[in-house]
Amino acid sequence: MTRFMAIHNVPGITEEDFRDKLNAVRKWRPDRRTTILKVYGDLENGRLVSECEAVEQSHFEDWINLVGWPVESIHKVDVVCQVGNFWKL
Repeated sequence: MTRFMAIHNVPGITEEDFRDKLNAVRKWRPDRRTTILKVYGDLENGRLVSECEAVEQSHFEDWINLVGWPVESIHKVDVVCQVGNFWKL
């Protein structure tokens, strides 16, 4: 599975908006080949980062369109370091 991250610019988003939008979109697995892993929020600055594993970027884009957050950029992730552990994707 390929991992992708999207950077969103959503000025004025509140915690309530953030929660409502994600609660309204209960499908963290929009299909059997796509999993939304995490969504990070810097609400004060209106910046969000969403992380997904999908077969194709277009599957991630389908979910992004469903939540309706404008996308500044989408990136394919090649390597991850988490809590001192590294792995290539």
